[in-house]
Amino acid sequence: MELEKIKKLYENVDPNQLTAREKLLTALLFTDDVVSTDKLPNGRYRMLQFSSNDFLELESSLKLLLPDFVKSNAQEQYVIEAFSTDSPTKSELFDIFQTLAQDRGEEVSLYIGRFVDKNKLSATYSIEREIFQSHKAFSEYILSESLTHFDFPMLEEIRQELLANGDDQTLVRTLYKTGGNQTQAAKALYIHRNTLINKVKKYEQKYGLQLTGSDLVLAFNLL
Repeated sequence: MELEKIKKLYENVDPNQLTAREKLLTALLFTDDVVSTDKLPNGRYRMLQFSSNDFLELESSLKLLLPDFVKSNAQEQYVIEAFSTDSPTKSELFDIFQTLAQDRGEEVSLYIGRFVDKNKLSATYSIEREIFQSHKAFSEYILSESLTHFDFPMLEEIRQELLANGDDQTLVRTLYKTGGNQTQAAKALYIHRNTLINKVKKYEQKYGLQLTGSDLVLAFNLL
């Protein structure tokens, strides 16, 4: 009953008058199972969102490029990808799609979602779709708000995972102090650069964030 009352309050409100937080909440309120996950096996998945003039042609390439391609939706222009140890990192995907866009002679906008459990996929997509439509990366969107006052469940999940893993915290702090320089970070950690690269790849697969730019700044501010 309380949920219905809240829906009534927001159903006729102009979206332009809402705060960023209210937009995210209303996206969840008025989106009933945006992504059908009933037929998906249990596991972790992420959503890749696109803005392309010819998604069907792009989809054909995606099926070849993504080893764990599950399904797609041409109308909404998204792809569902299952998690595996071979899943491309965020950095690798950006490189892949930059090359693909150059080959196609078309600029393709892309939002790479975070791997989440199957039962969280629909709700996560609702939030990520709002962020994609804001034309910002996840970290840029969060950093544009106050980290102290921004009530964002996905952000809290990332924070808790980081705080529970000392090795990941050390990795974030070291790369932040070295300005993202992997060679300097490897020396500071007394490990081979290839070992550091493997750690970075596992980190990106786990959190859906890169260890560069605004993603790195966000992670450091969460510690």
